[in-house]
Amino acid sequence: MASSHPPAQLPLPLLVDPADTVRHEGFDLPAHASSVARARAVVGGQLRRWGFPEDLGHTAQLVISEFVTNAVLHTDSGRIGCSLQLRGHQLRIEVTDEGTDNCAPLPRSATPDEVNGRGLQLVGALAERWGVSAGDTRCGRVVWAELGTH
Repeated sequence: MASSHPPAQLPLPLLVDPADTVRHEGFDLPAHASSVARARAVVGGQLRRWGFPEDLGHTAQLVISEFVTNAVLHTDSGRIGCSLQLRGHQLRIEVTDEGTDNCAPLPRSATPDEVNGRGLQLVGALAERWGVSAGDTRCGRVVWAELGTH
């Protein structure tokens, strides 16, 4: 005898658009020169775990290195916050400092014989976008860059 009830419907599988996928990794470091190398290592390791190619890892390491170096050298921070956020095909790198001044880092034109002063120009050449935002209510700023992952 046939049942009068309709067959049970199975749920459809969820289709996840990679553009909707968000991954996040954050870490804090003391504002010391030795933290620059640590930030590079953490970023490189995380991008390898997420399965990204080595060239993206090198670019991200250069960006985090520049941002952490600037926070160490040019602010009175005790700690530096670092964050990686992957959303779809875009990697956002953020470094938060505790500086008490209100001036944002700006690229400058270094003379050919100067050793320093080219880092933010490099970031500008490598990133799709970069900028500076106000920090939280304590003080400081967030310097960020967005890199394409494809």
